[in-house]
Amino acid sequence: MSGPNGARVSAPRTGSLTPGARALDLCFAPLASSEGFRVGFLGDSGSGKSYAARLAVEEYLRRSRGLVAVANSKGEAGWQGEAYASVEELRDRPNRTRRIVFTPPRGGDLDLHGIALWQWSAAHNHRCASLVVWDEVSDAADDGEWIDAERRGGKVIRGSSQIGRGFTHGRALGMSQLWGAQFAHQVPREAWETASCLCVWRQAGNALKILRFRGYTDAAAEAAILALPGDDVPKVDRGAFVLLRRGRPWDGRTYRF
Repeated sequence: MSGPNGARVSAPRTGSLTPGARALDLCFAPLASSEGFRVGFLGDSGSGKSYAARLAVEEYLRRSRGLVAVANSKGEAGWQGEAYASVEELRDRPNRTRRIVFTPPRGGDLDLHGIALWQWSAAHNHRCASLVVWDEVSDAADDGEWIDAERRGGKVIRGSSQIGRGFTHGRALGMSQLWGAQFAHQVPREAWETASCLCVWRQAGNALKILRFRGYTDAAAEAAILALPGDDVPKVDRGAFVLLRRGRPWDGRTYRF
């Protein structure tokens, strides 16, 4: 298979895959210093990124004493934890475990701004580390800008979003962010620029241009991403991904959980 600039990369064979747990070791490295991490999962629907995100939650709970809050804006089943429709409901019925899943009520939307404020409150008022999983980060954005950002004269005021501020600040307070996305162009700038690791399932076209523009890929990495299995193979054969770190060369590995 030919990639950008004529580079040739074969689709990964099962025997050549690196265990996904090795990728999480890199993603979660800041936890060893009691700091929060910023990690992105980018891939098409059905690629395996939601399954990987659930495994990442389990690993976080193993490595940290912090809370996990899933912003399940897509309303998908499969997330384990105490279910809430809003932060207000959480205040009325406090959690008894370390797993919280915010799922929108039928026909409604999640208050994602409220979830961001909850994480800040947990850090400042309770000295509690936490991980927020933004299952679909584009639901917190509008054309690549955070939905709760202040706007003046049609222009977005940088730094005015509490969701975005959770990405650019709070690392020393143990605030971690894990975001998932299907479409690269809908991911806000702060999510790109603060991610220490980016796990990418098969992508093509404009997504590869954005990854290059954001400083994550070179020709070899792009060719590897194009060679990953997509919806043209049975679901059981999907799930392979590459791990990218901004400004660093690709490690040459393909991972799978």
